[in-house]
Amino acid sequence: MSLRPQAVNCKTSKRFIPLRYRFVTMTTALLILLLGVLALTLGYWQSRSIRERLEDRGLDIAGSLAATSINTLINYNYVALEQLANQAARDAEIAYVIVHDKEGRIAGYSGRPDLQGTLANDAAGQKAVASAIALTQKAPAGADGYPVLDVAVPVVTSPSGAKWGTIRVGLSFAAIYHQIRQLTAIILVIGVLALGFGVLASFWAARQITRPLMRLVDATVEATQGALEQNIDIQTNDEIEILADNFTSMMHEIIRQKRTLEFQLVEIQHLQKYTAKLLTTMNDGLLSFTMDGTVKSINPAASRLLNLSDHQAAADASIWPLIDDQGGLRRYIQDKLDRPGGAPHEEIHLERKQGNQVIIVSSSLLEDESGAPQEVILNLQDITEQKMMEARFRQAERLAALGTLAAGMAHEIRNPLSAIKTFVQLLPRKLSKPGFLEKFNRTVPREINRINLLVEDLLDLAREPRYAFTSTDIAALLRQTVELFEEEFASQGISFQLRCAGVPPEVSADPNQLNKAVQNILRNAIQAMPDGGTLTVEILWDLDRRPDAVAEAGNRGWVSIAIEDTGVGMEAEMIDEIFNPFFTAKDTGTGLGLAITHKVVSEHGGHVDVKSRIGRGSCFTVYLKALSRKA
Repeated sequence: MSLRPQAVNCKTSKRFIPLRYRFVTMTTALLILLLGVLALTLGYWQSRSIRERLEDRGLDIAGSLAATSINTLINYNYVALEQLANQAARDAEIAYVIVHDKEGRIAGYSGRPDLQGTLANDAAGQKAVASAIALTQKAPAGADGYPVLDVAVPVVTSPSGAKWGTIRVGLSFAAIYHQIRQLTAIILVIGVLALGFGVLASFWAARQITRPLMRLVDATVEATQGALEQNIDIQTNDEIEILADNFTSMMHEIIRQKRTLEFQLVEIQHLQKYTAKLLTTMNDGLLSFTMDGTVKSINPAASRLLNLSDHQAAADASIWPLIDDQGGLRRYIQDKLDRPGGAPHEEIHLERKQGNQVIIVSSSLLEDESGAPQEVILNLQDITEQKMMEARFRQAERLAALGTLAAGMAHEIRNPLSAIKTFVQLLPRKLSKPGFLEKFNRTVPREINRINLLVEDLLDLAREPRYAFTSTDIAALLRQTVELFEEEFASQGISFQLRCAGVPPEVSADPNQLNKAVQNILRNAIQAMPDGGTLTVEILWDLDRRPDAVAEAGNRGWVSIAIEDTGVGMEAEMIDEIFNPFFTAKDTGTGLGLAITHKVVSEHGGHVDVKSRIGRGSCFTVYLKALSRKA
């Protein structure tokens, strides 16, 4: 199988070497190493074996010569010894035969009669003559250039054991070297043949291994080019077959995941278009920025609300130049950066040439995995039109209330005026009648006083408040107020309870005005229990939140005064009307008491909640702002 160029494009930073070449190279190197070690080992053991045989032969020849030359040495028959040396040296393997006499002189030297009678001057000869035992040593090379093995055997007589000379036999290494060369040639031929066969076998084995691998490589290259619909059928019954099956399964899973991702991508793109369209068309402004004041996104509505140009409304710009002339919004954003957990929304007035623009700013935080704030998202809602509509509605309500007030005043004033008018008309005729003048003096001032009280209540309801706010102990104020009604409680059989767990926080209030408001509620409660009952006043407080939905910056919590009776109760429709002037369900009264109470509580920055059930009683709860955090 030829290697495709695409199969190597994943490793451009390294030189690509095919796996089968690496396998063949490694196998060849191992074969060469194995054959080299085998050749060296066989050569060594062959050389050692031949040398041992050569030494044994030399010892046999030298020992035989020593046994046959004892008498000749004893008789100093040098001629016979010379003949013996020449005759023994006829063997091709024997380089020389030397016979030394008792004094160490040469008694016979094969082929060298000129050395007879001389002393040995070479190191090998001197060691051989001086040795009392058989000795083998390597001597200098002979005439043929091959080294010589010098074997020396002392000639000893029995039984005295006296040494009469030394027999030296020099055996040439020529035969050993010849056999070693033959063995080396044989090993070389066999090694070359084995190496060639091994290389061919390794090529075949590498091909069997790399062919399915190359199929996998080609499949991966095609997969990188987008061809994922592949079924690789490899029948090798080993790990490669498992790898191919796993690769096919992986491709199928990738296809499934790809289709899922493509579907999700379409949904994300649709969602992005929808979000972009929504942000573009929504009337509310959307502005997000990082904690260092860098704008991340701003929609067209926010640009219009802030009077920004397209160049100014670009992302990654600083937010401060965009709101440089918007003091309230700048303060709110600075507060969000300094205290991300501050007030979530606030009403802000923006100054415009055509008039103030009122917006509601709401905020939320975008946090990272650890919960640290990353971005602030602002929602800007223009409520200018809503505020104008509310103003017109309030004006309409005031006009309607004025009509109701006028009707109520006419009704309330008509009764005392009718009485006064009647007495004035009867005055000329009944002035002299006994008791008439007394009755006139009693009725007319009473009705005039009634009109005067009505006018005073109306003035209290209508005039601009002039309150003297001070830090007020609400518990002490309630105790003083309740003391004024103790006689009425006792006379009507009303059981009274004042509950206050601990010391409540102080409130900012005008004690006189707040006392008047509480008296009106207590008076209504007494009148709602003509046959007696239970009246409970309970003080509660929460310094962490307000009961209403509008949160304020720097809010310090609230204190509530719950006044609950067990009287006749009211219907739901009546609850919506009780704070209107001149509305009353009683036979007596002007209907201004609860209206005044509502105004007083409102001027204190609080509000009143009412709950009631027919036959079960009513509960008026007054909420006021707290000043401190006493426990």
